[in-house]
Amino acid sequence: MMAEVSDVSFAAAITGLAGMTPVRLAAVMAGRTPAEAWRLLDAGCHPQDPGGRFVRAVRRTDPAGEGERYLQAGIQVLLPTSPSYPTSLVHDPGAPAVLFARGATDCFADRRRVAIVGTRSATPYGRAVASELGGELASAGVTVVSGLARGIDGAAHAGAVRHPSAPLAPPVAGVGTGLDVVYPTSNRALWETIATTGVLFSESPLGTPPLPRVFPARNRIIAALADVVVVVESHHQGGSLATAEAAARRGIPVCAVPGSVRSRASEGTNGLLVDGCIPVRDAADVLVAISLARSRKDAPWPSQQTGTLVAARGRDRTRGDTSSTATGADGRRRAKGPERVPDASTAERVVWDAIDDVPTTIETILLRSDLSIAVAAEACEHLVSEGFVRAGAGWWAKV
Repeated sequence: MMAEVSDVSFAAAITGLAGMTPVRLAAVMAGRTPAEAWRLLDAGCHPQDPGGRFVRAVRRTDPAGEGERYLQAGIQVLLPTSPSYPTSLVHDPGAPAVLFARGATDCFADRRRVAIVGTRSATPYGRAVASELGGELASAGVTVVSGLARGIDGAAHAGAVRHPSAPLAPPVAGVGTGLDVVYPTSNRALWETIATTGVLFSESPLGTPPLPRVFPARNRIIAALADVVVVVESHHQGGSLATAEAAARRGIPVCAVPGSVRSRASEGTNGLLVDGCIPVRDAADVLVAISLARSRKDAPWPSQQTGTLVAARGRDRTRGDTSSTATGADGRRRAKGPERVPDASTAERVVWDAIDDVPTTIETILLRSDLSIAVAAEACEHLVSEGFVRAGAGWWAKV
């Protein structure tokens, strides 16, 4: 009976286990077929589950039933080895071990793609610009990628699908919830239009609600799917800057729409421009950026842009304390002692260098290290066991 269950059914079942995060999933699946990973979890001897935390959940779950549930919902379960898995994600350091899709997964394979992102608290100016860019780029045959969030994301997609040429440029969305959970509900009609004319992607299993942790994680997927990322409006520390940072670390050009210096909604985008990101006045500017990105000529690459994105998130935020003093619990500055650093493996040292003294998420670690999720997760585990870092719910920090 077990042999008759498909790998995608096992993959869907593993992803849906209570407590299974994208990071844990990548570690569990690394180097194994979903069926092999499932059997090891079921037997309580999976090296990534030494305490057997998933044994009970595995034995209560029917993989064949899970596969059928996705089939009935019209959701495809994609593995990196699947022909329908997006090629731009296959070799990405943050590639989801399992990706869910609704729509035509091959609709954008050979197309130019631009991610248009920005604040949920958009101004009328920002929404108008995003909608115009979406429509004009769709008319030029460019696929618009976004997160289907309220504000700039939704406006960009609305402009793209309303344009008469939209069927020629299928839209793509990367969402944080399960593909059966529309969020925000005000975008329901847009959600259905994209599923019909383009494709929706998510790494979250069916039924996943709009939890805060799922949205930062999906930003890397949006960035990796694009040739260029355009930030229309962003506050001083807006979440869309995480997408911009993910893009810059992948060598994907980041563009920004200028806004009023009196508008708080443009603080982040104006900061990007001050530090050298590509200014966008209209769709023609975006088309030029895409052409440069595809030809790999004259585009500003991560060495120029990474510092920019840190600065745009907050000009009062430091990039690391390089002084010889540290702040104690009483707020006073004290001399630092000799710094203890890991020397066990290259991966552990790379991950250690990517972790801050304050809680650092796995997404940030991946972006800074360019390691795969599986390698980074294993390195984090070793660093914790050796006492170099402490761990919390989805974060790590230097001791």
